[in-house]
Amino acid sequence: MQLLIVYGPNLNLLGWVSRNTGTRLTLDKLNRELRRRSRELGSELKIFQYQSESQASKLIQRQRNQVDGLVLVPGIWAAAGHLIRETVVITRLPLAVFHLEPVNGPWNYQKDSLFRDIAVLEEPGASPEDLTAFLERFVTRLTS
Repeated sequence: MQLLIVYGPNLNLLGWVSRNTGTRLTLDKLNRELRRRSRELGSELKIFQYQSESQASKLIQRQRNQVDGLVLVPGIWAAAGHLIRETVVITRLPLAVFHLEPVNGPWNYQKDSLFRDIAVLEEPGASPEDLTAFLERFVTRLTS
């Protein structure tokens, strides 16, 4: 099973944000944990981070026939990502949305999520463990 993981804007600054809160959470740490857990699950990941919604949409379009599902960590796109929403609807990729909400972090978009009615799974979390558990639940849904 191949999954596409797309991080939204400013999530590349996660390490800087978490350094200011004392949690030491980085995008690299998240990706290492995701790759480790995906190997255990027998799945492969393609991981990207974009500032531009149009670039992310193009990626989803190009990958639609190569992956079995999309994990979106949207950030602000949860409230304003209409292009990505439309792309997911058109491509019919199974979608899981993880709202990364580090303790005292600036992100909290789950309540206004544009993806709520099209995602097969949508949850918040604040740690690598939360995201890997989320990945496991998504893979389980896709394979059952």
